[in-house]
Amino acid sequence: MCLSILLVLPSLSFQSAQPRVMDAHKLLNGLFESIGKIQQLYYKLKYQERVFETGKYRKDSSTAKYQKTPRRIYMKMSNGAELLWGPDMNDGDVLIHPNAFPYFNLNLNPNGYWMRKNQHHSVDVAGFDYFEGLVKAAMAKADKDFDSHFFYLGELTYNGFKCYKLVIIDPNFKFVPYTVLKDETIITIARKLYLNEYMILKHNPKISSYTDVKEGQSILVPTNYGMEVTMYIDENTMLPVLMRVDDEKGLFEQYEYKELKLNPDIKSEEFSKGYKGYHF
Repeated sequence: MCLSILLVLPSLSFQSAQPRVMDAHKLLNGLFESIGKIQQLYYKLKYQERVFETGKYRKDSSTAKYQKTPRRIYMKMSNGAELLWGPDMNDGDVLIHPNAFPYFNLNLNPNGYWMRKNQHHSVDVAGFDYFEGLVKAAMAKADKDFDSHFFYLGELTYNGFKCYKLVIIDPNFKFVPYTVLKDETIITIARKLYLNEYMILKHNPKISSYTDVKEGQSILVPTNYGMEVTMYIDENTMLPVLMRVDDEKGLFEQYEYKELKLNPDIKSEEFSKGYKGYHF
């Protein structure tokens, strides 16, 4: 089966003068240019991620505030739990108010067991920079065969907004051996190769955690983030809001962004645990 990433963005408060004549190259250039303009984001995220052991999907939603520099993320989950993270804050740990037992704040490693259990991504990849890297990596892998892997499929309307549709196909998607280098973990390997660490972990059943590898060990990694990537990009903002990923077994993960606001002037105190309305 195919692996798809769907990206859609509702129209924001500005209009970008994108040409009506579009192709895959122009579309990607517009996407990267818009991502480069992001300094802050506010959005509501609805998502589902397949849990390999059960084949079922972990579903949830959250509200998020994101800042690029210095990097900050605040999230409030559907159950009222809150988290706050920045690489230079709280010794790099995620500050969590669970809104449930044990009812006191927790400080957890963003890539530790409790933060990453059955989760496809870490809080430290919030924002669109991570996604941009995945797309650029796919372009590099396609190289001179770009036109055989990237397809612009025209315009469509999604959630009332006009969008461009782009499909990226890797017909040779498979898992291949990779030899672990010194000091590498599943996460550093995935980030280096622009792959999903959860997918790597679950395709190597003898590995118990993201750090359970050693130099010289042979593991299996996918040749790409997916077999097929489909993006819906809002023609006004040139930014994504819905991402769907399928692996060889079907739907792998799906993320839908709603009420996305670009550079909404979020105050610096909104990324501190003492901000009014937070419960840290």
